[in-house]
Amino acid sequence: MRKLMALGIAAAFVSGGIAIAAQQGAAAKKLLVKNPPSGNKKLVYLSKNASSTLAGDPTLNGASFNVDLTPGGTQCLTLPSTNWTTTATGFKYKDPQLANGPVKVALIKVSGSGKFLLKVVAKSAALTIAPGNPTASYGTNFKINGGGDEYCASTGTAVPTKNDDKTFLVKNDDDTTCTASACSSPSGAFLGAWVAF
Repeated sequence: MRKLMALGIAAAFVSGGIAIAAQQGAAAKKLLVKNPPSGNKKLVYLSKNASSTLAGDPTLNGASFNVDLTPGGTQCLTLPSTNWTTTATGFKYKDPQLANGPVKVALIKVSGSGKFLLKVVAKSAALTIAPGNPTASYGTNFKINGGGDEYCASTGTAVPTKNDDKTFLVKNDDDTTCTASACSSPSGAFLGAWVAF
């Protein structure tokens, strides 16, 4: 209940024009980038932990997800506000027809027991990143626009289970450094000072 109250307060501050933002760790439980011969690339990112909180409201200003593979390229994926809905524990994004970009579904939530989950799934030929054969390092940055938090993952101690020209897959990694920057804010987005509470 306290987490949901904090979520509501954070969303109220952001919607009221006061930016609340921080960088939080969201180490990759799973990061998968596939480039099959069909050309229909796939990206899956999943983070689970017990320490992150949720600040911001993507139903107001949307969100973005920046993925950086070295080598393999960098791509900023936009998740517009119109595709986000509020759930009992956070927010869900759905774009099954891929009308607004390659991201099909995303989820960000904090459960009543304090567990944090962030998931992004994209599948489209419009994905420009690709496995580097091998990819030496990666970074991700999920940003809730309009003053919300950034959630980051980067190369840690986990050894990729697949790392060739078709598939890059790492599981249970542990680094939460923001090596990938947040995507540029849309024109007209509020860029005020961060406020801690």
